[in-house]
Amino acid sequence: MAERVRVTPVLAALCVAAHGLGDRLAAALAWERAAILHGEVWRLWTGHLVHYSLSHAAADALALLAAGLLAESMLGARRFGIILAAGAAGISAGLLACAPDLAEYRGVSGLSMLVAALAGVLAWRDRPALRWPVACAAAVLVAKIAWEASAPAATVAGLPAGVAVAWQAHWLGLLAGACAAAIVPGRTTANRMTVG
Repeated sequence: MAERVRVTPVLAALCVAAHGLGDRLAAALAWERAAILHGEVWRLWTGHLVHYSLSHAAADALALLAAGLLAESMLGARRFGIILAAGAAGISAGLLACAPDLAEYRGVSGLSMLVAALAGVLAWRDRPALRWPVACAAAVLVAKIAWEASAPAATVAGLPAGVAVAWQAHWLGLLAGACAAAIVPGRTTANRMTVG
């Protein structure tokens, strides 16, 4: 039987490969408030694939891989892909509503936060032995985003001069991941439902 394609490495590879599209095409795919409000709705999804630099794309892809592989293994590729697609649109719509001064957003970091929260909540719920590391990781993520919100120019992702971290996308990603985990049955719940 052929092995299924995993969503996480494909998405991470697309993010890095998209950097080779050039700035003109990347600008046509970026989340851009004015363009979305004028009907270019594909940007709700494609804005997560393009980045400002190769180092930005690589840092975001690594963050996505770190949490995404765990979350995808817990949910399966199909369910995980649906959550990512819905989460991308949700984060983008949230930016329209909650960040009125944000003109442009590029990057998969919001989705990386989504999968981190998703993996963390599922691990907390279904694997009690992991609760201490999950709590520590959650504290680090919350502190990181709070730091970014207080000093948006500070970054380790290699953003070019004049580009600030869209910390709102990170908060929205954490919220979307936690909400997704709340509606996805965990292993314990699924096992109880099938035994019987």
